Amino acid sequence: MLMKTISGLNWGVIEYLFIILAGSVGFLITYLLMPIIISHMRKKGHTGIDIHKNAKMEIAESGGLGMVLGWSVALIFIIPFFFDFLYIFLVIFLTLLLAGIIGYIDDRIKLRSRYKIFLTLLLGMFIFTANYLDFINITDPILPILGQLRLTVIFPILIPVIVTVFSNTVNMLEGYNGEGSGTCLIAVGFLIICSILRNSAEGLLLSAITFPVIGAFFIFNKYPAKIFPGDVGTLTMGIMIASIALFGDLLAVAFCALLQHMSNSFFLISSAGGFFESEVIHTTRDDIILLKDDRIKASKEKEAILTMPRLILAKGPLREDELVKNFYALSLFCGCLAIIASLLTNLTIGRLDFSFTLIFSLIMFIPIGVIMYKYNRIISISILLSILYLFLLVLLIIIEILILPYFTGSINLYIIKIPLNIIMALLLTIPFLLGWWYLCIKYFWKQMNRTYGSKQEPTDTIINNY
Repeated sequence: MLMKTISGLNWGVIEYLFIILAGSVGFLITYLLMPIIISHMRKKGHTGIDIHKNAKMEIAESGGLGMVLGWSVALIFIIPFFFDFLYIFLVIFLTLLLAGIIGYIDDRIKLRSRYKIFLTLLLGMFIFTANYLDFINITDPILPILGQLRLTVIFPILIPVIVTVFSNTVNMLEGYNGEGSGTCLIAVGFLIICSILRNSAEGLLLSAITFPVIGAFFIFNKYPAKIFPGDVGTLTMGIMIASIALFGDLLAVAFCALLQHMSNSFFLISSAGGFFESEVIHTTRDDIILLKDDRIKASKEKEAILTMPRLILAKGPLREDELVKNFYALSLFCGCLAIIASLLTNLTIGRLDFSFTLIFSLIMFIPIGVIMYKYNRIISISILLSILYLFLLVLLIIIEILILPYFTGSINLYIIKIPLNIIMALLLTIPFLLGWWYLCIKYFWKQMNRTYGSKQEPTDTIINNY
């Protein structure tokens, strides 16, 4: 079962109306449930402290339950109209429910990071098993420059890893009012555009359902938040985006749309030296400091972890709502990079010619310029993300020219044979990432010294959050 193309299905007005109707149903279910969930969570005492405000208000948690129910109803609703996608919808539906259960349990008892990662790997194993039993058939991804990969044995095994990466990377960029839901909303909005560009029916169906549900939740989660998503929300948003990437053959595009999230996860894991509990980080290595006037500043401590918020705040303190708007601007920028990746993919498989791809890629610099003009604080960070983007493209070119033709053997591990070109490609990735990490660190401390110099913040302007 190859990815179905939108043009090949000959959809008419009726089909598109059904897609809009399914999304609308998901939106209404989520929107109508949110006040009920907020009230219920408050009564049960399931609340969290809004730590980035000095008032320390208690906010209802686990709002992601509304999204889980919204997506579930939308998926069930759309099945009769698009019965050819029945198995895909069922697998996503069951995976979503399992992710919701794991996330809700984590919200209540705070699972350790390693347990959460293990459980999200199990979610990926559920999709892997369905694929292994031919209940569904996830094909090898198509990448810009390389085309369709030939990883018939390897790629299915990577499915649990992909699911884990997407779900946890969304979870890691969360903590400010409207941050997680808003950035995911923008990313999925661009995935709708990219699904059309890539002619992906599965991508369009799934992203068109995902977008309105997150939008309904965002209304209640945006600054000032009435409810937090909790892990039940962040994990399931990640699961839905991973599903769009896997079933819609939009893996590279989805990676670009979440490039801000991926970079934040890389920063956090690299600077923390692995996975640490959030309480430990907040207690000893917190990335930010809350000031008495409700502004947030980057920590100047050498041992503090590096995160995307800390990188943005290196140019000076911001209020929470101002900081979150910069996250949105970066998500818009990443979405533009995702569109360019879609065009490059179409060029690679012969669907577009070079001149058309070049012209439309250059056109994308118009919205990028507008974003940079309005949010000039993120210009340097956007350049860093662009360098990573170009690094990856150069890496793909090197793999295509130097790795694939000359490293044709494989290493036999008895259970599985790993192609030598994959091993060489992974080894080649390490110096690229280390070089980029070095650039990010150098930029951060250069900007911190330029902003703060050697001056220490007066102790009476700082509030201890924890």
